[in-house]
Formats: sequence, C-alpha cells, structure tokens
Amino acid sequence: MKVEYPPGLRVSVIVMTYNRARILHRCLESLVAQSLDRNHFELVLVDVSTVPVTSVVKTFKDRLDISHFHTDNRGVAANRNFGASKASADLLAFIDDDCVAEPSWLEELLISAEANPGFLVGGVIRNLYPDNVVACTGQVITEAVDACFNATSDTPGFFPGLNFAVPRDLYLSIGGCDEAFGRLAAEDRDFADRWLHSGHQQVRAAGAVVIHEHRTDLTGFVKQFFNYGRGAWRYHSLRRSRHSGAMSESLKLHRGLRAYVSQPLRDVPAKLRPRVWLLLLIWELANLAGFTWQAGVESIGSLVGGTKQ
Repeated sequence: MKVEYPPGLRVSVIVMTYNRARILHRCLESLVAQSLDRNHFELVLVDVSTVPVTSVVKTFKDRLDISHFHTDNRGVAANRNFGASKASADLLAFIDDDCVAEPSWLEELLISAEANPGFLVGGVIRNLYPDNVVACTGQVITEAVDACFNATSDTPGFFPGLNFAVPRDLYLSIGGCDEAFGRLAAEDRDFADRWLHSGHQQVRAAGAVVIHEHRTDLTGFVKQFFNYGRGAWRYHSLRRSRHSGAMSESLKLHRGLRAYVSQPLRDVPAKLRPRVWLLLLIWELANLAGFTWQAGVESIGSLVGGTKQ
C-alpha cells in the first residue's frame, strides 16, 4: 500500500556517473517512475564525466528535482562524499548509474529507514542480463557475498554501495567513505565495517530492488575484480589498524564458496553453469592477483615514505 507522507523533502538520491550518458538516462527514467511522490525526493547527480552529461539532465529537468554537479573524478569514495555534502534531506539513498530501480525502490527504503531510525538500510540486487554468462557470474558473486556476510537477518554485515540508504548526519559523523581509497574498490566494505564498528546497525529492505548491469565482457570482468582485490588489501590493512576484525572473517567466503554459490547457481540457466564455474575461478585469481599487487605497491610505498595507488 502506498504511504501518504506530509509535504516536504524526505530523501536525497545520490547518483554518480562517469562517461555513461545512455546508461544514466535509463537509470533516471527508473527514478521518474518511482512510487514515492517526486516532491519527497531530490536527485544529486555527481558527474565526473569527461564531457558533462548536460543533455541528459535537460531531458529530466521537468520530471525530477535534479542538482547537477560536474566535478573532478577523485574515486567512488570521494565522489560519494561530495554528493552527500550537497544533499538537503535527512536520508541519503545511493544508487549507481548502471542500475535500474524498481518502482517501489525508494519508498521501500524510506519505509524501512523510518521504521528503523539510525540504521543503514540495504536493498536487493538483481541481474539485468540473465542470459549473459559473465553477467550471471557477477550476480552469483553478489549473492554469494550476501549469503556469507548477511547470513542472519538480525545482524547483516554488508550491503553494496549501489543500493543503500543511511541517515545523512550519521554518514557524515563517521567521515563518510574513506577517500584514501582513491580509485580502488571496496570503499563500501570499509564504510560498512566502520559503520558497525561505531556501534550502528544495519537492516535489509527486501522490497528495495535495483537491477544491476553487471559486466558482460571478460576483459571488464577481470579488470573489475583485479581492482576489487587491490581494494581488499587496503580494506584489510585498515581493519587491522583499527582492530575491527580479522581477515579470516572474509576468507570464509572463499573457503566456503561452493556452499555460498549453490543457491544462486540454481537461478542460472543449466547450459551456462559450467562456464560460470570457470569464471568463478577467474574471479578468484583476479582477486588474488589484485590483492598481491596492492600488497607490493603499498610495501614499496611505505619504504619510500608514501603510499601509491
């Protein structure tokens, strides 16, 4: 049932975009179609594209309350923080430009956030291309990570940055995402860890669904997870320094991979499953390579008196 809210801004939706005008257009169309009345949310568009996406913004100027900021690309963490600094609402909702929000997405996040004051609210991710083997593998990995770190609904541990909502004041109070990650991935894992380490809680909004355009080509897939591996080294180094957890907690995903992927694999067409298994092996190798690479980079950086990325 649609909830009737009193007049006023309730949510700031933050979208970051980089040289993907066509894909951004699709994302914004899904925001136009939200069940939550447009008067209750604003869109903060952080545009780090080489050429500003002004033409796309003009298409939606009469259908969305958009604040468009073209700025330097300092990495996902810094770009996300920039969006938060420009937001006006008490609740921030993050979605990536390569996602399509289901019509009830924003309303479901808001309902859950208001029912759980002070919580980070994470949504659900689906796959845009269920017949593409690379995209299917990306979805299997996403669901395996969810099964590992959110095994119980009472104590979820991690929701990806492409679909979550958080009180703006609490987001800022812990410093937002760590901008030291630069262009490395895993800044959302680090934010979730600091969020929990600060004594805050998380909850799932099962009805807050976004459909994600996972990588569909092998080269992009390998590059993505190599970068995730690099970010994982940074993430675990920071966890160790703040004593917020042991690396063994993350290794359980890889040790128990067969169990964690069993359910998501059932949703993959049978003809694709052998190739998905092969891509899962490539994923593990790309992650390990990135992790090892970053370990070497940071070790060398510490010897010369600085950290390189």
